[in-house]
Amino acid sequence: MMSRDRIRERLRWYGPVEMLNAALVPAIMAIWCVFEEQAIGWLLVLTCIPMCLLLLLGGQYWRVKLQQLEGNSQPMQRFLPLADRSRPVLLVLCAVAVAAAVLGWLDIGFGQSLGERIAASIAATLAALEYVNYYHRQLQHFDHAPDFRRLLTGQGFRPSQMAVDLARWRDAGAK
Repeated sequence: MMSRDRIRERLRWYGPVEMLNAALVPAIMAIWCVFEEQAIGWLLVLTCIPMCLLLLLGGQYWRVKLQQLEGNSQPMQRFLPLADRSRPVLLVLCAVAVAAAVLGWLDIGFGQSLGERIAASIAATLAALEYVNYYHRQLQHFDHAPDFRRLLTGQGFRPSQMAVDLARWRDAGAK
C-alpha cells in the first residue's frame, strides 16, 4: 500500500498534466498538420472537443482528489454531480467524434487532408480512451509499478478511481 505522502506527490502532477495536455495535444496536432502542409478544418476541431473536455475533467478530478486527500472534501462533493451529469454528454460527444473520424476516411468530403484525417482519428481515439479511463476502467498503467504488475499478471484493468468515487457518491444518496 502506498503512503498518503506518496499518493499526494503523484496527485500533485496528475491534474496539471491533464490540463496541460488539453491544450498541448491539439496544438501539436495542428502544428504537425501545418508543418506537413496538410489542410485542417472542422473535422479536427470536432474530434478535439471531447478529448479536451475529458482531459479538463480529468485534470479537475485529480485536483479535487488531492484536496480531498488533504482533508477538504467540499470540492469533491461539488465535482461529483458535475462529472455525473457530464457523463452522457461526453459519451455522445465521443461517439460523434469517432463517427466523424470514420467518415473522414470515406471519400465524401469530410476532412481537408490526409494529415487532418490522421490527427482527427488520433483525437477521437484518445477521447474514447479518456472516457473509459475516467468513467469505467483505469487504462493508464505505466506510471505506477503496482498497477503495471497487476496488468502483467493478467488481473486486468481495475475500476478507475473516478468511477469508484462516483459509485460511492451514488450509493450515499447522490446529494
